[in-house]
Amino acid sequence: MTEQQERVERFSRELREGPPPSDRSIKEVLDALRPQLQELVNKQVELARTELAPVGKQAGIAGGLLVTGAVFLLLFLVFFLLAGMYLMNEVFGFPLWVSAGIDSVILLLIGGGLAGVGAGRLRGLDPKPRRTMAALQQNIDWLKGQLRS
Repeated sequence: MTEQQERVERFSRELREGPPPSDRSIKEVLDALRPQLQELVNKQVELARTELAPVGKQAGIAGGLLVTGAVFLLLFLVFFLLAGMYLMNEVFGFPLWVSAGIDSVILLLIGGGLAGVGAGRLRGLDPKPRRTMAALQQNIDWLKGQLRS
């Protein structure tokens, strides 16, 4: 058996058997762990913040698309509706109210498309900090192992 295989075997045995029993009370163990736990919580919060920053940026971009689409639709609605109404009245002889209805339907489809793209981007974001949750679960499992000792 090589040295590396012996190290792996020894490590596996230690994992199966666990740490040696201690005569320390639970209070002593918790007092010893308190500074480490505080640092661990701080690191977990920092990790969550780091992991959620890109999601927040993408949500901001998607929200910006929604707002930009709404402003565009408002301005577009005013100018295009007026021009379209007069064009349909002059060229096709439609009454102005029919022209306004046709223009409104066209603009509704455009605005709905833009809003749908922005909403789709928002729905596609994954706000769960998966790495943080996995690291936190590992820490909880480790702490349970420490308390069993």
